[in-house]
Amino acid sequence: MKRFVFLFCFFLTFNCASIQNSTPNSLPSRSSGCSEYVGSSWFLCLEKLHAKWEKIESSNASITILSEAREGEYIRRKKRICWSPFFCRDLEERVYSPSFFQSLKKTLSTVLISVCIGLLIGISL
Repeated sequence: MKRFVFLFCFFLTFNCASIQNSTPNSLPSRSSGCSEYVGSSWFLCLEKLHAKWEKIESSNASITILSEAREGEYIRRKKRICWSPFFCRDLEERVYSPSFFQSLKKTLSTVLISVCIGLLIGISL
């Protein structure tokens, strides 16, 4: 038992030490965006990219929504951001926004599974 506790503490110490020393550079690149990152670095890169676009959109730019289409639980928007009549940029974004019935279906399926598991546990006791 002592050997197990010692080995557990040993591995835990060295694994945590290696995590603290790693600092992934999750800045999006101009050419590939966040496609070169994997795992949690990909999410950090997306957050930084999103924060960058929020900052751009909150400046003195005029934003025009060109089109908006629903694709399942996502909404695809095409926007045009113009800072001046000569400097505009078109971008396309996908936003997770389920409709009321889609979110209700997901909630009810989760509740139903939980109730079934609870009943099975109750019956087995």
